[in-house]
Amino acid sequence: MAELLFLRRGEEVLRFTIDKPRVVLGRGEKCDVAVPDPEVSRQHVAISLSETGAVAEDLTGKGIVVAGDKVTTAPLVDGADIELGQWRAIFRARTSNVDDDAATEIGQQTEIAQVGSDGPRITAQLRVRGTKETVHKLQVDAFTIGKDSSNDLVVNERFISSRHLKVARKDNRFHLVDQQSTNGTWMGPIRVFEAEIPLFSTVKLGETEIVFEPTSTAALAASAKGGTAYEGMIGQDGAMRALAEIIDRVAPSTAAVAIFGESGTGKELVARAVHNRSTRAEKAFIPVNCAAISKELIESELFGHEKGAFTGAEKAHRGAFEEADGGTLFLDEIGELPLELQAKLLRALESGEIKRVGAARPMNVDVRIVAATNRDLLEESRKGRFREDLYYRLCVVPLSLPPLRNRRADVPALAQHFLKLFSPKGQNVTLAQDAVAKLSNHQWPGNVRELRNVLHRALLLRRGHAVEAGDITFQNSTTGATGPLPAPTPIATGPSPLSGQIYQPGRTLEDHLQSLEKEIVLQALKFHGNSKEKAGRELGIGRSTIFKRLKDWGLTTGEE
Repeated sequence: MAELLFLRRGEEVLRFTIDKPRVVLGRGEKCDVAVPDPEVSRQHVAISLSETGAVAEDLTGKGIVVAGDKVTTAPLVDGADIELGQWRAIFRARTSNVDDDAATEIGQQTEIAQVGSDGPRITAQLRVRGTKETVHKLQVDAFTIGKDSSNDLVVNERFISSRHLKVARKDNRFHLVDQQSTNGTWMGPIRVFEAEIPLFSTVKLGETEIVFEPTSTAALAASAKGGTAYEGMIGQDGAMRALAEIIDRVAPSTAAVAIFGESGTGKELVARAVHNRSTRAEKAFIPVNCAAISKELIESELFGHEKGAFTGAEKAHRGAFEEADGGTLFLDEIGELPLELQAKLLRALESGEIKRVGAARPMNVDVRIVAATNRDLLEESRKGRFREDLYYRLCVVPLSLPPLRNRRADVPALAQHFLKLFSPKGQNVTLAQDAVAKLSNHQWPGNVRELRNVLHRALLLRRGHAVEAGDITFQNSTTGATGPLPAPTPIATGPSPLSGQIYQPGRTLEDHLQSLEKEIVLQALKFHGNSKEKAGRELGIGRSTIFKRLKDWGLTTGEE
């Protein structure tokens, strides 16, 4: 049966099985898949299936882009992509020479062995986050969720329908079917009517979030090939083994932990490992990305606010510290936290006291802090951009993650893990030796996150049952070559510190370096068509870091 893979900015967000002759994609709620993008028409494209193949049909009257070409109708071959604003839908024709009887028999054998395409069957649970957080361990493979008492999981919330969602488990994936609910089932910004999702996915019903997760991270680690995973971290490099040993020793304490490492090395996995190995493992683990929240909202997100504390505060809000009470609060990109809030964070760490925005009295919380950054916080403190007292308070136990280029022996095991994670259900995709060699020789500026994306892309581009070296492409080339990019066209207007005399009398070295940094970032943005994501990947910095730099330089618009 054919399916559509929906990607947003390169990340897969949904798999949709095409189980009828014609499906419609668009922004409208009555479409088979509603894509929430202002550039997408209410009815954008129709996909029709017949014995002769699949065809995409334009419904906008302006033409659609299929496989890079603007067309009104186009046949869809396996791997063809349809542009939908910032989204892409990739068509996969699941052709098979195996007859239905044989497929059923294989499915029965898989069920008996409890081993599927995602590896050994993992014990799972549902974490329900509403007015309070509850955990429900799964004992059955099919269940319903809704407000009515006849459901297997009853969620009494006003925006949830009586019979809202039906779930069927298949190995380590879950098949969701929305039961024509009033307010819908959502995955991030997209409304889903039927979808297949893996572990660690989150769906939203009304104001309630439901997380599909293993009963413990150790259960997921047990499924990794060769038993090389430690709390989800795969690798046998000496630095990784030493890191695991330190985590085991410090996790039972309440000491603050600071995780240092380049972007994409897996700092959140380490933070979760510290939590899972601690005495707080049964309590909440609350992650907060300090770089993804505006200065105006970060205080409310961390400490909460009272009703009427500011314009738009229509009701009281519990902050991350309250949500993590008794558990662990993970502060990612701590180096991006505004200076004025660092003092309040230090007070919370020292005394355990927090105060909501607009509140008259403080409250006490019991929270363990785990922070992470790709910056040198000590150097930042010397420059006055990070409080030195907060640095020493956070760095009771510093942990360093090695970049992937320093542990290349782990690349094959990681590649096999991601291959298994993203392979289509029921298909045994292998990795050719020339592909392993190509992966091992790459520098990996984006670390494990880049490897994940490369394997995901290779699975979509492959032509056979194995991923070959030709299927592997890296972000700095459309042909798959790993060489450097051609030099960007110089900016035509204004003097450039990259040409002519760089030294300017009367300026410090730091001033010179900041000027060079600004020029390099601006030229990278121009080369990549103002794409912050592509420029950041090439320069080895986060998209949020580019936004912050542009804001510091006064080069952002009001909308940004």
